[in-house]
Amino acid sequence: MRLDKDYFPPAITNLLLQEGQRFESHSGFEEALGTGVIPIVGTARSGKTSLAYMMLDYVITHTKRPIILDSFPDQVIEEGVPEHWKGRVTNTNFEDIAEIEEPAVWLVDDTAANFNSRDSMTSKSKTLSRVAGVLSHFAGGMTVIFTTQMLSGVDISFFRYTALAPIIRYMDRDLIKHERPEWIETVKEGQYQLKSVTSGYMRDYFWSVKDELLVKAPFPKWLDKKTDPHKADLMSRPMRYHTLEDKMKIIGVKPKKKEESE
Repeated sequence: MRLDKDYFPPAITNLLLQEGQRFESHSGFEEALGTGVIPIVGTARSGKTSLAYMMLDYVITHTKRPIILDSFPDQVIEEGVPEHWKGRVTNTNFEDIAEIEEPAVWLVDDTAANFNSRDSMTSKSKTLSRVAGVLSHFAGGMTVIFTTQMLSGVDISFFRYTALAPIIRYMDRDLIKHERPEWIETVKEGQYQLKSVTSGYMRDYFWSVKDELLVKAPFPKWLDKKTDPHKADLMSRPMRYHTLEDKMKIIGVKPKKKEESE
């Protein structure tokens, strides 16, 4: 599924296109900023990752920006990504952002596990906080797309110093009350708007907060289990393909030494 250049609303297009690329906004043609943060918020299985993939597909189609799937397992990069992504995608760790010399678009999936606001001691969380205000200075500007079930699980410093284009997907109403106070009304408005056009997990649409707009949510054919079950599973649940040691690192548990486990 190839998306037209004007498929996404202006606030999102502004961050996906490379700096200086022209696009049509609400007030006429503008040059893209090409740097900032696109948080995709929603309950598990609400279609956050599939939407993020379509944004990356859009970037591959309409720009020359490289794609970085933060810490994705090598197996997913080698066997899971669609053919037209090959050569454009790497799995560099976000902590190594300073080493990247191109205006990359990053996907950081299930962010709460990596950037928990209650775990300020993790090196990745520190990196996130430090680069929040200087994304535009790295390699001509970088964009970070991340998915999370709740913004309350993410260090708020990431939102204070950079351009934002938040996206709301379905959220369980029992979880909304635990969201950050400054985000609760935004999330509730998103749920109201989504319910006006769809039902259930409401995967058919998403709410673009900055544009105040409902948008039809595209779904990549290559992610359909009927097309290729193995590839679909690799891309839908990439973290399950990490080694046990890597999985333990993700959740903040130190791997046992051999003599301790014997």
